[in-house]
Amino acid sequence: MVEKKDIDRGKRSIVLLAAILLVGMAVRIVYLVQLGRSDLGGVISLDARFYRDLAMEIASGGGLPAGAITFNPLYPAFLALVFRIFGDGLAAPRILQFVLGLATLSLIFIAGRRLVEPAGKGRPSGKAVGTLAAAIALLYPHLVLYEGSLVATSLVTFILTAAFTLSLALDQDLVGVRRIMFAGRGVPRWLSSLVLGGLLGAGALGRPNLFFILVPAVALWLFFRHSRRAGGVRLAAACLIGTFILLVPPILYNVSQTGRFVPVTAHGGINFYIGNGPKARSIYRPPEGMRRDMRGLIEDTKLGAEREVGRSLTNAEASDYWFGAALDRIFTDPAGWLRLVGMKLLVFWNGIEVPDIIDLSFYRDSCPVLKLLFIPFAVISPLSLLGLIILLKGRRNRGIVLLFVLAALVSVLLFYVNSRYRMPSIPILVLASAVSVSWVIEAIAGRRWTQVIAVASLFTALLLLVSTREIIVINRSAMYNFLGNHYMEITEEVKAEAAFAEAYRLDPESIEAQINYGRVLRKRGREEKAERFYAEAYGSRPDFPRLAIEYGSLLERMGRRKEAKKLYLYALSLERAHDRVLACKLLSRAAFSEGKRDEAISWIKKALKIVPGDRNLIEMLHRLEGVQ
Repeated sequence: MVEKKDIDRGKRSIVLLAAILLVGMAVRIVYLVQLGRSDLGGVISLDARFYRDLAMEIASGGGLPAGAITFNPLYPAFLALVFRIFGDGLAAPRILQFVLGLATLSLIFIAGRRLVEPAGKGRPSGKAVGTLAAAIALLYPHLVLYEGSLVATSLVTFILTAAFTLSLALDQDLVGVRRIMFAGRGVPRWLSSLVLGGLLGAGALGRPNLFFILVPAVALWLFFRHSRRAGGVRLAAACLIGTFILLVPPILYNVSQTGRFVPVTAHGGINFYIGNGPKARSIYRPPEGMRRDMRGLIEDTKLGAEREVGRSLTNAEASDYWFGAALDRIFTDPAGWLRLVGMKLLVFWNGIEVPDIIDLSFYRDSCPVLKLLFIPFAVISPLSLLGLIILLKGRRNRGIVLLFVLAALVSVLLFYVNSRYRMPSIPILVLASAVSVSWVIEAIAGRRWTQVIAVASLFTALLLLVSTREIIVINRSAMYNFLGNHYMEITEEVKAEAAFAEAYRLDPESIEAQINYGRVLRKRGREEKAERFYAEAYGSRPDFPRLAIEYGSLLERMGRRKEAKKLYLYALSLERAHDRVLACKLLSRAAFSEGKRDEAISWIKKALKIVPGDRNLIEMLHRLEGVQ
């Protein structure tokens, strides 16, 4: 029989959740307004720009790029649907992601109520854990930060939280604690497993490195969790069917494009190499000579692999090459690789946030509401470790918790650590944090002072470990480059120069910072200073895309035509068709300005051999041939 005090506590927890959601909604509305009014409102990273442009193309009726899929397809599909319904502005996807963020808070609350039930003597109640977890998640700023960005992180985080919550519910159903109900009726277990598989399949389209670990792990858990072998087989099969329903379309598309099996996307190999290659450093750092953004990295890695094997490769074959190169490094130096994995483990639990796209420190200055969200990962990390110990010492739900936490951890350790990759695990770590806080409250109420002192001492030691050791140095140069490029687009050249100058100051070895600084100086008419930065960049990476073209164009403008022509000829020797065509155009223009019409025509004809049928080149050729 349910006691009145339990009913009252249940009502109180629902009221508290409603208050948390109202505060969360208010924070997101204010953040959206402040973001729209700030200089950062229109700033999107190169990766986000790729997703946006692709989604706009799909929404307008265009198809996917030729060849195997080289991106995680979930987010472009989501954006394409949003753009098709609401137009291609930035507000609609941000608002929908804020709604998903509020739904994630609700799922955290529901998961917390199931995580520690039934409550017992000296153990926290599920209502307390759910409410505390939702409050901690509300005050963690990076959840809101990523919800306002055009990346898949908030969507993937929601999916993982939903899968975790459904797994807890299904476990309670399997052991007879509580049936899963819908519209007053019990939901068949096979159907719950099918839906769980569908969630995992959707997640695999957005973050393959995480969900491809979870899919077989969850299927095996369902198989062994059922009391009967036949029942376990049915549940595991239903889960796998739900997953493959979502995975079959991209796999079939890749087979149709390449004639071979490519699981979802053909760019995992280079990411694996970045995380495990000879110069891997636990965080994202592309191989020397390669660009940081997704589109540029895919192009550079394909060319790099082709140089190594001496033949043309598809994107899928290039991905296989880099995956194999990383495996060679691991097998050649297993001890060094294990040290690298240990370093990744430390960085994962360290309180520092490793940005690869967006940096909270930039947004807090322009959007003060984020300063109200004051709980950092440096607090969540030690609390969650304590909570995991408490959960693993108990008997209920420890298998599910261990499965999801280890999958999230392994998915990062196999590649590299950054806030975006760690983010999907945050709801589960927040739940573990709430368990530890609730346990301490119960221990204090029960006057178990020895246990309280021991736990407080362990928490203090962990807090000092994760918050005071600077085990890596965060290079914020990339964010200033993003900011500067945004200012260039909106013709705020003074602000762009300041941003690029700071990017160069923070990382003078960055070729992107050198080129960007040179570009804005050239734009502002300071050609002598711009030439210094172009020369510096060209001296370290002469084959960087368009660098020889831009440097040559600057020198030609400065009257140094012979040097410019040498750079155009060098660009013509490179592998990139776009650079070669531009070089031909500029060499044609230079020849024509010197009165060498036949030579100018020959350069355009050479460009047409690179890109046959190009209408712009054909028109240029006709104009030159018509000149007397």
